[in-house]
Amino acid sequence: MPNRNKIERSANYDYYADVLWCCVPLMAMSWFYYGPRPILLMLVGLFTAYVCDCLVTPLHGAGYRPHEPSSECFAALIVLMMPASVSYFMVVAAVIMAVLIKEAFGGEGHYPFHPAAVGVAVAALSWPNQMTRYPTPGTVLPLWGNDTISTAVGMNTTLSGGGLPSATTMNLLTGNVTGPLGTGAFLVIVACGLFLLCRGHLQLSTLLPYLIVCVAVPWLLPNLNDLPAFSLPWEYIRQRVYLEKYILLTGGMAFGGVFLICEPVTQPNRFTSRLIYGLLLGVATTVFRYNTVYETGVCFALLIVGAVPEWLDRVSRRAERMKFMKKEAKRLAKRAKPEIL
Repeated sequence: MPNRNKIERSANYDYYADVLWCCVPLMAMSWFYYGPRPILLMLVGLFTAYVCDCLVTPLHGAGYRPHEPSSECFAALIVLMMPASVSYFMVVAAVIMAVLIKEAFGGEGHYPFHPAAVGVAVAALSWPNQMTRYPTPGTVLPLWGNDTISTAVGMNTTLSGGGLPSATTMNLLTGNVTGPLGTGAFLVIVACGLFLLCRGHLQLSTLLPYLIVCVAVPWLLPNLNDLPAFSLPWEYIRQRVYLEKYILLTGGMAFGGVFLICEPVTQPNRFTSRLIYGLLLGVATTVFRYNTVYETGVCFALLIVGAVPEWLDRVSRRAERMKFMKKEAKRLAKRAKPEIL
């Protein structure tokens, strides 16, 4: 039989393929709550990503790579971070921006900012009203047109204003709350995170500092109107626990930790760099949650902190080199020291 050339997959093919598979249960939950419209939004996003890849990749000489599904992965994440009531045009525009950012820096493996975060941030700034209002779960949305869809603000609007939402814990766990398509079903997100962790795609050195800061800052500095401006961490425990419940189970904090911040291209490569990167992301995400109404403030945090990973790796390498040189100098000095008879 004639030998066939083996098609070489991209270095991060398994990561993007597994993330795409994790989007399936989140889309199933969206279908359950809103009908088939989220599925059509997802198909529009995936098709747009495929067409853009075919058109844009030849511009930097690489050509279209059929076994490089990162653009489709970014498109799926963008749709999951949008309301079910957004127009198809908004999905197309956000996905085009994500693919352009990816390909402008040389394609897969070279972009400095997370393309999905860029797409969502551009859509949020371009259409703030549509991106911050969400249909009520259980409402079957029409496939075409969104003018007649009744929407409400997300829970982060209440949290950023110093209040507490009224959703029950069970609704928070199952995603039966107003919010983006894929960021509400906390139990599904945790299951996807465990799958990605077992597959070796989640770096705990990035994820744990991010989660610790996102939880610790609201506990130490709670943004609640019922509490005084300054209080000790062991005071008003009940109010703090309720606040932490909504911090953990709402918005894009868990979704961002599982699907965004551990992206293999944009996060640092070294252990100490990832620790600092996770801490900075946690601080930036908390700042955006405190001061904006966006449910997916983690996207803006990624764009700000995304400028430092390469610098952190460079500093880490320099520190390791200086440490090695000091140890080597001590070793040589010890060997050159004359023995006393």
